[in-house]
Amino acid sequence: MKITDNILQTDSTPWRLYEANDDKEWCVLWLQGFTSTIEGHSDGIIRMAEATATSFAMLNPAGHGNHPVPLDDATRQQQFNEVVGVYDELMKLGFKKIMVIGGSFGGYMAALLPNERKIETLVLRAPANYPEEEFELAYKDTSAGRKDESHYQYRQSIDEHYTNNAVESVRNFAGETYVIEHGKDEVIDPAIPKSYYNAAKHGSYLVIPEVKHSPKLMPDPEKYFALIELWLAAIVNATKLSKT
Repeated sequence: MKITDNILQTDSTPWRLYEANDDKEWCVLWLQGFTSTIEGHSDGIIRMAEATATSFAMLNPAGHGNHPVPLDDATRQQQFNEVVGVYDELMKLGFKKIMVIGGSFGGYMAALLPNERKIETLVLRAPANYPEEEFELAYKDTSAGRKDESHYQYRQSIDEHYTNNAVESVRNFAGETYVIEHGKDEVIDPAIPKSYYNAAKHGSYLVIPEVKHSPKLMPDPEKYFALIELWLAAIVNATKLSKT
């Protein structure tokens, strides 16, 4: 396993590439949850890269980990631009097919990507959604940053037929979309992942039972992280097999 730490030249975004081998046919762009870091996901990424013989890449977007911009000053627009920037770096390195796996906040970022770049397969695990009017606002000025009730009211207002730019990006995506619900998710109501699934042209809806939004908060979290990794590795392997 070759692991390389990199920096986007545009705004000093840290990102890491895990190369399982020299094959440049596939790479998984892994987009983690809100405030999660490269370091916190590294062990799991290595396990999945080895289990699938596939390279993985991930980043610390603005406000996350060792990114120089503090979260209060970051915007979702900036973070999404950084996701696009890492995608472009992977293409420059010669990777031909990019699969995107996003969890929670990363699921929202992943859902937006098909409108901007060509991807092969989209995987949204316990995906979040956010008000469009806050996209260019610094986090300190958003409902989530202010920690006020409107943030929760927004999520509660989403039903299975809700749409916004993220959902429409999924609707416009011609490839395979996997939407994964955590069976005991106490943060993301099932209506949110179902709104993405209902928009997908070629969608599969999966439920991982007994899992809360973050396994870190559960007894025996390693058991549930292993379960999630097993499901995701199976999707990666199946996708590669179906497209050979």
